Amino acid sequence: MAIDKRKAKLEKARRLARGSLLAFLRWCWWMPHPLVVGRHTRAICDRLTRASDEWRDGKSTFLLIAVPFRHGKSDIVSRAFPAWFLGRNADRQPDVIMSGYGTSLVRGFSKRVKRIMEEPRYQMLFPGVHPARGSNKAEEWQVEDSAGTVVAQGLGGSVTGKGAHLLVIDDYCKNRAEAVSTIFRNKTWDAFRNDLMTRLNAPASIVIVCATPWHVDDLRGRIRRAMEEDPSFPRFEELNFPATKPGEWEYLFPERFSPEWYDAQRASLRKQAAALLDCEPKVEGGNRFATDRIVIHHDMKGWPKLRLREGRGWDLASSAKERDKDDPDWTWGIRAGVRTTHPGAGLVIRELWISSMTACRAEATERNELIRSTALADGPGVAQHIEAFGAYKDAYTQLRDLLRGVCMVRPSRLPGDKAAKLADLEPVFEAGNVHVYLPGCARFFDEWRSQFAAFPDGAHDDACDATAVIFHALAGTAGSTMLI
Repeated sequence: MAIDKRKAKLEKARRLARGSLLAFLRWCWWMPHPLVVGRHTRAICDRLTRASDEWRDGKSTFLLIAVPFRHGKSDIVSRAFPAWFLGRNADRQPDVIMSGYGTSLVRGFSKRVKRIMEEPRYQMLFPGVHPARGSNKAEEWQVEDSAGTVVAQGLGGSVTGKGAHLLVIDDYCKNRAEAVSTIFRNKTWDAFRNDLMTRLNAPASIVIVCATPWHVDDLRGRIRRAMEEDPSFPRFEELNFPATKPGEWEYLFPERFSPEWYDAQRASLRKQAAALLDCEPKVEGGNRFATDRIVIHHDMKGWPKLRLREGRGWDLASSAKERDKDDPDWTWGIRAGVRTTHPGAGLVIRELWISSMTACRAEATERNELIRSTALADGPGVAQHIEAFGAYKDAYTQLRDLLRGVCMVRPSRLPGDKAAKLADLEPVFEAGNVHVYLPGCARFFDEWRSQFAAFPDGAHDDACDATAVIFHALAGTAGSTMLI
């Protein structure tokens, strides 16, 4: 009788493990220490179990999962779930793509999935479902007697010709240096949008982006913005598990980490705790510019009826991008007009109307050619205002000579440090008086906005400087009692 009870209990556990990711995690746990289950463990496992059910019914699932570091997210999403998904859906012969910030990271996930599938306890659940004989490479392998392929490639790696019923992107950013790099964030977004999302199989797929977020403009931030701007963009469901959530939990994972651990991490991370513990990165620099109040124009219907006197402000740089990891300064050119009104009592209200942006990373010869071609396109009625102090006195003289007969060239010699030069623009942003004509700015708008959002702690502020050049040139701010 005791033997029959044990068999019945074992069969019940096997049945549960085949149908529930959390039960599977308990059944096949591979680490020497016991599995510790928290509220986020249960919630993520339950949602992924349901995603698998929905996939079998022909429904796609798109998930953004944010969890603090060291809370076991990769064990669930990148190790257990692919192995369980392959076994549970062996009759459908699914394709899987696993990706992340680096090749070694995702190949490590792939190796663990293979090891789980080769274990006797896994074979008790899904007999005969194991890596195909001869599948020794972690970057690509097949399941025995299956047409499905498992591919493990870092972001930007080649997935041409591969498909995915399951796409897992785990930890798309390695560290803070990558997070603050616009180059890196752009590369990550391009790899996600142009490489990975084009690999999804029909009729349904599961896409999981799982990470501890680092930056407001990282992959998660751009997915959020894409959903806001484009109703056709896939609708990602968010599962967010901050370390502390007032009204729901004081500490997310007390089963594993003590309150002292959380408090010590928060004290050590300081302002980065918002990202790495609370899963909601903050705009660095103290939110000096209200970039959320920028008015976007898709056409000229809302542009001032009376033609603005426009000019273009230039912030110069003369460094070229030499290696992928380099992040040199930009040369920026901002074309804009300033509209000023005087409501009385000595008040002055100014509006900034930006119609065009251009930028480059280039040595002086290529930079000067960009400025000349831009000035020709602007026409003789648009003065080019070029910084003419410090190291760029000679550059201004060269550009003045280069543009002779093309347009007016004016020197910009703004006094004070960067914060002082930009101070008069803060209330203009705050009042919602910054207008951008998107068709003329689209290529560079995201970078321009991100530099203002991060000022003064961002990696770059060249776009801010160029904007300040043209604003001060046209606004005539001296003597104002109030600037809005």
